[in-house]
Amino acid sequence: MCAQTYIGNVLVSVNPYKNLPIYTPEKIKQYYKKAFFEATPHIFAIADNAYRSLVNEHREQCILISGESGSGKTEASKKVLEYIAATTSHLRNVESVKDKLLQSNPLLEAFGNAKTHRNDNSSRFGKYMDVQFNFEGAPEGGHILNYLLEKSRVVSQMPGERNFHIFYQLLAGGDADLLRRLRLENRPETYKYVTTTDRQLSQRNSDAEQFAVVREAMRTIEMGVEEQEEALAIVASVLHLGNVQLLANDRGYAEILTHDANARHVAELLKVKEEQLRAALTSRTIEARGDVVGTPLDLAQAQYARDALAKAVYDRLFSWLVSKLNTSLAPRSRDARDSVIGILDIYGFEIFPKNSFEQFCINFCNEKLQQLFIQLTLKQEQEEYLREGIEWEPVEYFNNIVICDMIEAKHKAMSSIFMLDLFDIPGKLHFNPLKRFPSCERPLQAEGSLRTRRYIHAQS
Repeated sequence: MCAQTYIGNVLVSVNPYKNLPIYTPEKIKQYYKKAFFEATPHIFAIADNAYRSLVNEHREQCILISGESGSGKTEASKKVLEYIAATTSHLRNVESVKDKLLQSNPLLEAFGNAKTHRNDNSSRFGKYMDVQFNFEGAPEGGHILNYLLEKSRVVSQMPGERNFHIFYQLLAGGDADLLRRLRLENRPETYKYVTTTDRQLSQRNSDAEQFAVVREAMRTIEMGVEEQEEALAIVASVLHLGNVQLLANDRGYAEILTHDANARHVAELLKVKEEQLRAALTSRTIEARGDVVGTPLDLAQAQYARDALAKAVYDRLFSWLVSKLNTSLAPRSRDARDSVIGILDIYGFEIFPKNSFEQFCINFCNEKLQQLFIQLTLKQEQEEYLREGIEWEPVEYFNNIVICDMIEAKHKAMSSIFMLDLFDIPGKLHFNPLKRFPSCERPLQAEGSLRTRRYIHAQS
């Protein structure tokens, strides 16, 4: 089965959704130090070409991986790292760095990936990794930049999807003593933020196995026992936070029952006073001219505050985890230099019946990558043919620059209008200069929405 081919120096690969014997150690040897087109198309050829250009030409490299959700982008980025690790293993002092680079994947996937309708291990964040090399061409360290973590998934998921893997892995793989310290039960259905179906419950063995992998990855990146426990305590606090019961009192204000154990567990795990936590969830504080005024929240506002806190806490945990990885990956050798291979792995393009502003931003990133592909692979090449008088059959393509301009053009695009009134975006779009953009329309069947025609599909 041919799952990969080239368009120029661009590799096009298809996710076969099954294991194929094309990533073996023998395959790595087949592509090692081979000319780019000497062997059949393969992600290993891309990795080898980037590495050889870095070492021989002293030119920094970047590998961009894009595609729809479920197309295999994250797996491709992992294969690039595996190839680099395998082909540099003979160089000095690379074992520790190699292990840390490879172990960063299961750790980030546990905290940043989730099951969706299209992909059982879908990345719900963007990642750009720099692999740093010394004068010998040996990997000396790395640095990870993360962005656009799908925080909304912490508190709600679409039917049939799951929250981030780590919640299920902790409940399935944590031993009785750990769960006791975290005040957890090993039944996912107990927790509001964790969706459960019969099929998801059947994954408990796999989740338990992956939890052991995550703990090993934590040790590899030099997280101490105390740090590991603190990170898992924050994960547990989010689960308890979702179970905090908010009720409306006689005056219509939100309150938490005095005997609610979940609030107590959250306070213990986050190491804050329970009274302060209860006050933060049921009231807001306004400071004006030196005076501090507390205003009680109604039930809907308190529920929003609870969910916002859960998202913020998890987001801060994820950012801390990335910073911990970066500290562990930082080059320690003085002869390390700024020679890097960058690997970009972002969300895949996704279209749902109802798309949030968060999803809008994710798909815009994919539009920008598509525009880069058009510029480098189609537009520039054909313009060069014209300049040199070469006869060729013109390749027709849709230039999505009109979509990018519609979103980011100065003073007249969606991004400018969003800043004017975040509470009436569809209304602003209906009565503004965006009408002249043919890629933007307002569907008749849906009030309070708009539709943009993407390079793949229309999005509402």
